Amino acid sequence: MKKTLLPLVAAAALILPSAAFAANGGFQGGSQPMGGFQGPVGGSQADTVAAAKKCWDDAPVTLTGNIVERLAGSDDKYTFADNTGRIVVEIDYEVFAGRTVTPQTRVRLFGKVDKEMMEPTKVDVKYLEIVK
Repeated sequence: MKKTLLPLVAAAALILPSAAFAANGGFQGGSQPMGGFQGPVGGSQADTVAAAKKCWDDAPVTLTGNIVERLAGSDDKYTFADNTGRIVVEIDYEVFAGRTVTPQTRVRLFGKVDKEMMEPTKVDVKYLEIVK
């Protein structure tokens, strides 16, 4: 019984804080400052929308620009734009981490290119940083 109870308690401790984050933020939610490393990113294969569209599947990318709209009928697909073009990005709600992002908010997205047969190239976003 004790061996079963401990993993359940640990799982609850991990899930409950993420539920609290989900209550606030996202594309329409509240902004929250975050710490961490501020500097260049190595290993990225593309830093513009135009370059990302030419990359291979799963290539790491870092894009800086604006999320301009959420796509109708989707809760995780958005249109991202920089000065080289537009691309669809998939951003899970948890990635917003309670921060507000509007079309006027400049962001840096870290993710990977997602190429599927017969569909336009997308970027699967793993981390979002608000650029000041």
